[in-house]
Amino acid sequence: MNRENFQGPHWNNDSEYRNLDSAEFAADLDLLNKSIVRIIEQSALFDAEVERAGQLSEKEIELIEAACRFRRSTDEAFVLGANLGTFVSCLLSVDGGHAQARQMQAVLRQQMTRLGEAVTSLDLIMTKSPDAFANACLARAEFSPHRFLIAKEREWAPFLLSLESEKMLTRFAVNGPSAWGTLYDNISSSLQCAVVFNGKSESMGLARAAGGLQSADPQERQASFRGINAAWETQRESCASILNALAGWRLDNYRTRSAKKPLHFLDQPLYSNHISGRTLDAMMQVVEGSAEVGRQAVRIKAKEMKLAALGPWDLFAPAPSESETKISFDEAIELVRSAFADVDPEMGEFVDVMVSNGWIEGTVSNNKRPGAYCTRFAKSRTPRVYMTYKGSLEDVGTLAHELGHAFHNWVMRDLPIPETYYPMTLAETASIFAETVVSDVLLKKAKTAAEKRQVLWGDLGSAEAFLLNIPARFWFEKSFYEKRSERTLSPDELSTLMSDSWKRAYGDTLSEMNPLFWCSKLHFHISGTSFYNFPYTFGYLFALGVYAQREKQGKDFYRNYVNLLRDTGPHECRGCGTQTPRREYFREGFLERFDCHCRTANCSLLEIDLRSWIEYVFLLAEGGKTKPAALGQPAIVKWV
Repeated sequence: MNRENFQGPHWNNDSEYRNLDSAEFAADLDLLNKSIVRIIEQSALFDAEVERAGQLSEKEIELIEAACRFRRSTDEAFVLGANLGTFVSCLLSVDGGHAQARQMQAVLRQQMTRLGEAVTSLDLIMTKSPDAFANACLARAEFSPHRFLIAKEREWAPFLLSLESEKMLTRFAVNGPSAWGTLYDNISSSLQCAVVFNGKSESMGLARAAGGLQSADPQERQASFRGINAAWETQRESCASILNALAGWRLDNYRTRSAKKPLHFLDQPLYSNHISGRTLDAMMQVVEGSAEVGRQAVRIKAKEMKLAALGPWDLFAPAPSESETKISFDEAIELVRSAFADVDPEMGEFVDVMVSNGWIEGTVSNNKRPGAYCTRFAKSRTPRVYMTYKGSLEDVGTLAHELGHAFHNWVMRDLPIPETYYPMTLAETASIFAETVVSDVLLKKAKTAAEKRQVLWGDLGSAEAFLLNIPARFWFEKSFYEKRSERTLSPDELSTLMSDSWKRAYGDTLSEMNPLFWCSKLHFHISGTSFYNFPYTFGYLFALGVYAQREKQGKDFYRNYVNLLRDTGPHECRGCGTQTPRREYFREGFLERFDCHCRTANCSLLEIDLRSWIEYVFLLAEGGKTKPAALGQPAIVKWV
């Protein structure tokens, strides 16, 4: 079957800039450059004040006025830079070989680095100054939207360096971690793999080859997997260098910042995700203790596919059926739109806005980067969705997921931009909620047992992904950082770490592991973020808890849900009105969903004592120290 016949549309970003040579792009770039020159000149005033930051008071009226003017200018410059950068990134996602876009990306990164250096001194002043001075600034309109971010930065004060050291680290990053991340992007967008299937070998890009992993034909799935891994095999040394360099840079950074207080390699991602180490430890204990749920999801998939065990190439396989079901992009959009509208008509109308404006990219081509994401343009405050749509049910879920992210951005579009910077832990709320809504609509529409099984297949996949695959990524990265603090690791050692992590998660449910997952998974190579994994599991559990409130709150749910999304920027993860009921969210969202669906799939989770584990995770998260006496390891699930 020709999957390209089912591909989605090409997005239209002309409302921002027609191309890199357009007058609009040139004007914004020129304005950005001039703004940065002016901001650098103005920053000298704050450079001179850093040393006495600890003695500043609310009576420093002239300095406060200057800080307000400076903040207004820097906010405007960051919007310009973000808008230009998003446009360039969109071009490179669709065509990784776009030479002009690559050059412009390098130019913009250099300019944004200069801007970042210039704001360092005021950031240090706001972090180190007494409460009286900081509050006097925060009372002003220019600073008020930054209130939560500044409060978070003040918590980070023990780890701050001198002004020159902070500027130096910012300046060096563009040719350090940023350059390594760019190298990975360039490799993944240009790498071609040979997929040998039905006696023929076809060369294709990674994004296109990944579509074969969703084929109903097991031979095509395995051929795609082998082709992808064979291609990455040729890049093992490069990818190992990238990982070692990124981790080495971060570890050196953390050691340098540990003069007053030790800074662990997990402290930064915990800080960025607005959760504590206690919460992470408790959550990972629950996840590992509940691994049998995910493993049984893999086993039932294997049973349905008449396999002794799944191979790693089978993890994205569709549910078995007499014929391969393909869904056109228009059908998928209508499905998502109707599912969103079932929550509230306003949500359905949002999907129409995305489609009519051409804000979704879903084409199939050899030069596209693999993966899917949602981004936004800072000037127009409009979202964009990127994916490679090929007509599978998995693609429908991905489309719903990314449109969920887009909806999150959409409902925040009138807020000050600093109040829209939400952590990954909460970013997944809207996306997983959207997937769940679509899944439940599909389940309601299913008329036969086979149709229901196809829909429930997605929930089995979610259990595998969030309870096994994501934790495996976390354990790999944690082990890697522990070893990298002593020395660099070879490609073989990285493959061994990955295989061990997969075995720890998947147990005996797979015929073989995926030792090159550290190469093929983009998330390990993102320069600006480490541990791009555990927030997904947190978001998954939190989102299912939110979804569990839908029926209970009735007509009030939608407005409460939108308010929740709008609050995700200026709040900790323990906020958003969930501090007290959070353990209930976990229990009702996760357990009730899987109890119900597993009964539908002719199985039972009743012998798993997950409720004790759920109580334990929130007991720890809320400060408790005593392990409940009833807590034991979950029993093996029995399928009837």
